[in-house]
Amino acid sequence: MRKYLGKIGFILPILITAIFTIFMAQLCLFSFNSEELRLPLPSGEGISTIIANLFLFVSTAVVAISLILLSKKLKRDFAPNIFITIYLIVGTVFVLLFGKQFFNIPANTIPIIYLIFGGLAYFGFYSIYLILVDVLPERLKNFIFIVYSSIIGIYLGISFPTTSTIAVILALSFVDLFWVYHKLKNPVTNDPLEKFMVIVAYPNTTWGIGLGDLTCFAMLTTCAFINFGVFTSLASIILILLGSIYSMKSAEGQMYFPGLPLSTGLGIIPILLQAVMIV
Repeated sequence: MRKYLGKIGFILPILITAIFTIFMAQLCLFSFNSEELRLPLPSGEGISTIIANLFLFVSTAVVAISLILLSKKLKRDFAPNIFITIYLIVGTVFVLLFGKQFFNIPANTIPIIYLIFGGLAYFGFYSIYLILVDVLPERLKNFIFIVYSSIIGIYLGISFPTTSTIAVILALSFVDLFWVYHKLKNPVTNDPLEKFMVIVAYPNTTWGIGLGDLTCFAMLTTCAFINFGVFTSLASIILILLGSIYSMKSAEGQMYFPGLPLSTGLGIIPILLQAVMIV
């Protein structure tokens, strides 16, 4: 029984992230133009745009790894808390920017929207405080991981062109695959990077799902929904779930496994098919 609960616990956050992402993206299209949420990132479908967006992600990864190494050098494990704090600050800002778009809509039209975004912003700021005093409860941590991964993924999915979204996700999948392969071939005890990955993950009874995985799933789902419609998005979600289930089955008995390559590889297929049909 515990084995099956662990499997359900692995798939559930992915499903919730996907459903929440579609709900928020649909709300965005229903209430205002999604272009208003676009971040000031390089746009266009050319190679130069793809390279520029990949560079932004690589730069972010370099900063994160440097922070982890600095944490090890100073003999203090402050990297995860700093990372989660920055993650929540970015997510909370995105929540506020998302909610700001509704200020032009009469409050009596959809009053619950104000409660939703006000509540999400409150949880974000309150969670930042709990992290700073190092008393963040596990359940609240899981809740904010799903919500803020979805919000950040929505913003990235809206802001990146389709080609950049695919390139970034494929690059992250390759990094995920390489890291897991390296860990299986070269196991290291008390590895600060391993501890970091465990802390910044949505845990269940057996495995953990990284924040990067949930963000990528939300990013891919949003890209499919915004650019190609709800049916393409649903197809991507189904394939992501199938890929996650197969990855989970293949990983039984292993300590590590790459969560992105198969799931995102399958999830990209409907987007590629739609893009080819449009061309």
